[in-house]
Amino acid sequence: MGKLIGYELRKQRTSRMVILILLAVGVLVFLWGILFKNDTTAGIALVLMFCSSMLVLLYTGIESILVLNRDLKTKQSYMLWMVPKSVWEIFGAKFISAILQMLFVFALYFAAGCICLLAAIYTAGGISELVDAIKMILEIAAEANLQDILSWSDIIWLAISIFLSWTEVIMIGFLAVVLSRTVLINSKYAGLVSVILFFVINWVIERGWSLIDSIPAIHEAGSFTLGYSGWYLMYYLVISAVLFGATGWMADRKLSV
Repeated sequence: MGKLIGYELRKQRTSRMVILILLAVGVLVFLWGILFKNDTTAGIALVLMFCSSMLVLLYTGIESILVLNRDLKTKQSYMLWMVPKSVWEIFGAKFISAILQMLFVFALYFAAGCICLLAAIYTAGGISELVDAIKMILEIAAEANLQDILSWSDIIWLAISIFLSWTEVIMIGFLAVVLSRTVLINSKYAGLVSVILFFVINWVIERGWSLIDSIPAIHEAGSFTLGYSGWYLMYYLVISAVLFGATGWMADRKLSV
């Protein structure tokens, strides 16, 4: 599994390097603007980094789908299906590498944001102001009753929901690509069909949840121990597992030898 994950990560190495270089340039330009009191340059750099973060995270989130589509289209990875590894390991490695790629890019932007913030505070008032600002933030966090605004359970549930939604998107993308690239081999319409299949499958899944949510016992799940969020979580966990299973089954029949 480790070698498969490394192989998949190497496929995405170019995008990581491009993101790293562009982000480093943005941070350096921001620091230059701060150092030489050029607010316009610093502001433009900050805005560009913020706007690019949304586009980059969006692309990174679906990059594994694009890589799979490219590999099947150009036949670059057909040898992968001939190695003595099960399709479940192969797609598991693809999914794990997609997670690692997302975490890497997120860590890059988080680090860049921290550097810019600390540099701006330090330049504005020196090291003493920087220390005072950090102390003030810690005191506010300690004194504020954040549970009245957002509890830890809310934060955890939000993180799980985002991750689960992203997982569903990846699994739908894998299934749509494998379906189109195995049924329509060498067809110039395979890419378009995979996009259409993606939205159709997604619509069917969302429609399924709407039907389940219309059941009174589930819609009014506040009185149940499991709760509304529990039903939601269970549904999409099952759906993700079914999508993964369908993709692996089809790949095992059509791609592996």
